[in-house]
Amino acid sequence: MSMPKPSTPPGDAEILDLLAEDDAGIDLAAYFDPREFAFRETLETTHYWHVYRRELIRRLMDVHLGPGTRAIELGCGTGNVATHLNRHGYVVDYGDVHREGLEAAARRVAAHLGAARHRRYVRLDITRQFPPAPDLDGDRRADGYDAVLLFDVLEHLPDDQATLRHVRRHLRPGAHVVFTVPAFQMLWSPWDDTQKHKRRYTLESARALAEESGFALERLTYFFFPLFFAAGGVKLLRELRSKVLGRPAPVAFDELLEAKTNPALNAAALRLLELEARWLMGRDLPCGTSVFALARAV
Repeated sequence: MSMPKPSTPPGDAEILDLLAEDDAGIDLAAYFDPREFAFRETLETTHYWHVYRRELIRRLMDVHLGPGTRAIELGCGTGNVATHLNRHGYVVDYGDVHREGLEAAARRVAAHLGAARHRRYVRLDITRQFPPAPDLDGDRRADGYDAVLLFDVLEHLPDDQATLRHVRRHLRPGAHVVFTVPAFQMLWSPWDDTQKHKRRYTLESARALAEESGFALERLTYFFFPLFFAAGGVKLLRELRSKVLGRPAPVAFDELLEAKTNPALNAAALRLLELEARWLMGRDLPCGTSVFALARAV
């Protein structure tokens, strides 16, 4: 099959659009609302949740993989994590089903990477397509990738295991998958509804997902430990507000508490979460609002 011709978004980056040759009638809005990308470009640059998550991911990856690792982030959105990794010596390409996300990622790369800006952008449906390897022209295997990154992606998919098995089939033995997912179904909130999540996870369900998809876990832990208690409190307050005042929770993404921030809160939260990051360099956590998993293809 001939490769689709790359298209050029704003800037000088080219997008390799695999969906252009086979869109299979995909419902893009079923995974994520593309109208959110403009808001997210700023939010993910400044909000403590995103700032801490990208840095923690980098530190945990440094322990097991390290700079120089050739990877692709599937479901990269605006490219927040991938660009942070690229700034710290990783070689990470960008993959997403939404053109708006890849265009935002290209803008982020142009603004932050400078001479290291040359990365690949691939538009694809990760449930059934896979990017061509960077060093094997025209071949759809990923022999050239050391790792596939899926950060807060699997919870959006109807069949997370089928997708992870699909990823495994395209990785050589010894390559890695790194993923994060939201934790604990009991913490389900309007945030999950607006983000079109299908589920939240525990360590046990994340372990089963990885191992039954052909991976051996090398690191599995909760993170965002302080937010576990904060999220429980917010959930309780929302329920009380709904019952006592008859006011339903906000339904728009940008109206939710999780999308709000201010400099003082950011600074305080990042100082607290830095303590967690140091703990996680050698130990795991018993709970949190997210799960981190790093596993090797076997």
